[in-house]
Amino acid sequence: MKIIHFSCVAPPQVGGIGRVASQEVASLVERGEDAYLVSLTTHAGFRIGNAGSIHAVEHFVRDADIVHLHYPFYGTAGTIARLRREGVFKHLVMTLHMDATSAGVKGWIFDAYRKSFQPKILAAADALLVSSKDYAEHSSYKDVASSAIELPFGVDETRFSPGPSDRGRFGLPVDAPVILFVGGMDKAHAFKGVDVLLRAAANLPDAHLLLVGEGDLKKSYEKLASNLGIASRCHFADSIKDDGLVAAYRSADVFAFPSVSAAEAFGLVAVEAQSCGIPVVASDLPGVRTVVADGQTGFLVPANDTKALAERLNQILKDTELRHRMGEAARQRVLDRFTWTKHMDGLMEVYSEVCASRS
Repeated sequence: MKIIHFSCVAPPQVGGIGRVASQEVASLVERGEDAYLVSLTTHAGFRIGNAGSIHAVEHFVRDADIVHLHYPFYGTAGTIARLRREGVFKHLVMTLHMDATSAGVKGWIFDAYRKSFQPKILAAADALLVSSKDYAEHSSYKDVASSAIELPFGVDETRFSPGPSDRGRFGLPVDAPVILFVGGMDKAHAFKGVDVLLRAAANLPDAHLLLVGEGDLKKSYEKLASNLGIASRCHFADSIKDDGLVAAYRSADVFAFPSVSAAEAFGLVAVEAQSCGIPVVASDLPGVRTVVADGQTGFLVPANDTKALAERLNQILKDTELRHRMGEAARQRVLDRFTWTKHMDGLMEVYSEVCASRS
């Protein structure tokens, strides 16, 4: 099959949407499929932030068996939906990743787009995929949630696996409690809640933070850490790849996932941490709460609740037996539900069913 994926971003740009799309395409190629990824990162005709148009979209899709659109993709999704209705290509699969959120005029524009254009775009798809029904039912996709196919994202459990700590690599004290955060630190990812985590850490005087990520907000987070008097316990690292990311997970005692809004729909990094045997304290948000089993593989806390976040982090850091038990349960849950092989098997099944239904 010739399969063309469209995503607003792609690596090396940060963002879960682009990361998933890139991994899916790479896996499809490994399985012998003729698959490609087209994004604003590589083929932008016009771009504002993560919205824009792909140059010569019709050229990419004309002979495709399946076009797989990663949504939202403002500026291009409408064009792809129109081309599907016109029969320019055979089948359209869409992954509904998250609701884009923002304050002020930008937020108003997002809302207007969802009300005016989104229903027609979704209606053009032959199959709609969601990482969790829970998120879909609490999002702007709620009207199509019942017919959407739940296909959780996964990780490479052989790469993301328990192993020895390498704290010296990150300048971390060998014996100190360590909390890890991994995520974008730019304005587009302000919902990740780094400021909430820093304020929580101010109430954990023995803990060190390893914060992995980069972006235009990073300096403001470093300044906040200094203002809170915890700069000496905060270790900011740029985005790292390959074995460095695995080493970061393995060097932590607990992973913090303090996102504050519905812009967070799943939490792939939280799955990676658990695959490495690290318990997670995450915000109790739709979608996210399907990734962390509260009281078993970590804890869920109210979003934006600095006190609750600090208390649960401290509970895991102080209780060695609890930490180990949760870590083992986290690893097993990933093996049972969130491996990349399971995800790709499910995706191939969707492709086969779509092609068979309208051949």
